[in-house]
Amino acid sequence: MIENPIISDRHPIRIQEPRVIGYCEGCGGEIHEGDDILEFTDGLMIHQDEWCAYEYCCKFGWPKQA
Repeated sequence: MIENPIISDRHPIRIQEPRVIGYCEGCGGEIHEGDDILEFTDGLMIHQDEWCAYEYCCKFGWPKQA
């Protein structure tokens, strides 16, 4: 039996959604395979973006005046 590549799930042109590998500790958004991230030694991940880094610092830091 010959497989029809147009309706096959193994069609090379078929676009697949990127796989979610985790969630950003800064913004809470999904981290997809291939995204630029910062990973910490304890396994936490954030997007490599200044706003995600800022949100992460605001969540886990204690605000005070110097």
